[in-house]
Amino acid sequence: MRWLRGFISWMHDQPELARVSITAAIGTVLAWITYEIVHFLNPLEPKATTSWGIAFAIGVLRQHHLHRTLSFPRNGVPYGLSLWRDILASIGILVASVILNFVLTQKGGVHHRVAWAICLASVAVFDYLLMKFFVFRNRETPQRSR
Repeated sequence: MRWLRGFISWMHDQPELARVSITAAIGTVLAWITYEIVHFLNPLEPKATTSWGIAFAIGVLRQHHLHRTLSFPRNGVPYGLSLWRDILASIGILVASVILNFVLTQKGGVHHRVAWAICLASVAVFDYLLMKFFVFRNRETPQRSR
């Protein structure tokens, strides 16, 4: 696991935008795998929308840990507090993206994988802003980029 420690150390030396972008790329691959597994196993209807919602909810925990470890390692916010903030922030994103997924797949006839990509792209900017200015923001010390 020396390579993993080396990778994490290397990530911490990168500018914030690079850290967030690389973490987002890793998270996207993991989110796609999670979605495909959930969609394959999901007996609920509408399948695409419920799969999106379930996979998104699972991803909140994974993405929080990835972003805390790789994107915002020096934020000073206790783990439990940042996780609670992330769950709170994600509720709104989840509701909006489930509605979007439903409209795309059930009303618009968009293929479920295309809808997954559209939903993910649609929430990415909001998610980043919430992470930077709410989830990992330490209100006691000024926010630093590095």
